[in-house]
Amino acid sequence: MSIDIARDDARFQRNFSRVLIGFAIFTFFFLTTLTYTILKTTPVYMHDWRGITCILLMILAFSLYIFPILASLSILPFDWDWPPPLSYTVLIWGSFYLVVFLLTRIDQSFFLSLYILFGLSFSLFTSRRLFLAIGIMALTSFTYEGLLTWPLKQIALFSITSQCLAFFSVTGFSILIQNLIAERFERNHLFQQLQLANTDLEEAHRQLAQSVEQEQELAILRERTRLAREMHDTLGHALVLITVKLEAAQRLRERDPERCDQELESTKEITRESMTALRASIANLRTPALQHKGIKQPLIRSLDELGQRAGLDVSHTLQGELENLADPLKETLWKVSQEAFANIEKHAHAQHVTLSLRQEEGNLILTIQDDGIGLPTASCQHQEDGSLACHSPEGHYGLRGMLERVEGIGGHLSLRSGEKQGTTIEVTLPF
Repeated sequence: MSIDIARDDARFQRNFSRVLIGFAIFTFFFLTTLTYTILKTTPVYMHDWRGITCILLMILAFSLYIFPILASLSILPFDWDWPPPLSYTVLIWGSFYLVVFLLTRIDQSFFLSLYILFGLSFSLFTSRRLFLAIGIMALTSFTYEGLLTWPLKQIALFSITSQCLAFFSVTGFSILIQNLIAERFERNHLFQQLQLANTDLEEAHRQLAQSVEQEQELAILRERTRLAREMHDTLGHALVLITVKLEAAQRLRERDPERCDQELESTKEITRESMTALRASIANLRTPALQHKGIKQPLIRSLDELGQRAGLDVSHTLQGELENLADPLKETLWKVSQEAFANIEKHAHAQHVTLSLRQEEGNLILTIQDDGIGLPTASCQHQEDGSLACHSPEGHYGLRGMLERVEGIGGHLSLRSGEKQGTTIEVTLPF
């Protein structure tokens, strides 16, 4: 449930201010009535210095009482957190006690002002200091009442006991109220921190949702790029070749019908091969060869099929625990090897192909080597920072696609190639 802490604090402050103002009004009337009664009872005080002195001391006593109230209401230009500093409270309390003492030197009836000091103590002290202040005030009051004369009379003992019970019961209740008010402010502070934390959490959740959405968009973009790369390599060349052959057949239709039929048969063969390649590409979107299997047997079978199709001499060496690889590792090894095999079959004019997969120092290392004509010099170049930059011919994405796949899972790809020296592809993946 949402709590308006600022409104709750404002309401509490309003009610508390009304209580303080009520006590201030009561104190004003009490001190005024007490002074008026004493001066009226003893008119002689008004004919010498004692009358004006009593009035001035009472004004000073009320000022000392009202000073903490004005500070708590933020009417004065300064304010303190409650409880106030000890030096401040001792100064106020001690000054009021001194004023009462001076008034009692004029007329002992002024000791009744100690009850105002009793109430003032609640706004200045807490816990043990409050009990000490109330104890001093009570002893002073008992002294002025003449209750501490020895031997103690039964009526005096009863009066002391009853007054102590009243004084310290009110004091205990006041400490309880103080603790409840302190706990209230502590609770509101905790609620405020909770609301701030909830606001921060909502902002973090919003940023996380935005990040997830951006990541999903990026994943979709990467998948589109990969699909475009694979579809272009499988269908792009075939469609261009089919277009060329159909145009040639159209030109030869009347002039050389036999040659035209050959071109059409060749075009149909290219179309069938393209359809086969397209089905393989679609099937490989989920890489069925790797479902519930390791990478070892699919790689061997794919290499043997390459040898049979292209008439190549193939060999392989697969070492280490390769049956429980993570899916991203298996996917990358499979895709890179298929791309390499396709390049060898189409462009390398090789006679021998060797495949090696091994574990070494926490890495998986895949090596595919052929003895073909090698790559063009401009295809891949090593940069100054040691990274490899692949520049596939316009419309071809094979080498660059392999590099992107490997680097996408934190791996490293290196190429060694030269004219008539063959090509070696080495892929290092974190195991």
